[in-house]
Amino acid sequence: MSPSKAPKSPQPHRDYSGTPLERKLGLVTAKGGVGEVALLGEPDGFRELLGGVGAAEGVLLQTRLRPASALALCFVRSKRELAATMELLTAQLPMRAHVWIMHRKAHPKAHAKPDFSQNDVRDAGLAVGLVDYKVCSVNQDWSGLKFAWRKEPSKAGQ
Repeated sequence: MSPSKAPKSPQPHRDYSGTPLERKLGLVTAKGGVGEVALLGEPDGFRELLGGVGAAEGVLLQTRLRPASALALCFVRSKRELAATMELLTAQLPMRAHVWIMHRKAHPKAHAKPDFSQNDVRDAGLAVGLVDYKVCSVNQDWSGLKFAWRKEPSKAGQ
């Protein structure tokens, strides 16, 4: 096989910002770690992408939502999982907490394309009272939208 006909290997994910993932996702800020972080449905190898962040940085990684959770990272792979995640968040996400809904990117050559899009994630969040305010490319396979609970309008002006 000639060099020009050799199959091309996939390009590694490039983060042109140079910002470490744990900072992009808000686990670690200039003030330190965010506290308790719930990782729900994380794919194999995800913790390694976080650069070993942990208790020394003020971050406690959990596998479930708790009242003390400051941030949740929820990985969804289907519309059904998205709906179930929204039900869970509605029941258990603390009002002061933020949440990333991570979804698979739709690759043109992927053998298993997701049955939902980023717009479906946004619509599902808005439907339960969450507002998205940030987007992040995690790696070549995952992207996410960050949400917080919608604040009630101030009654001071009424």
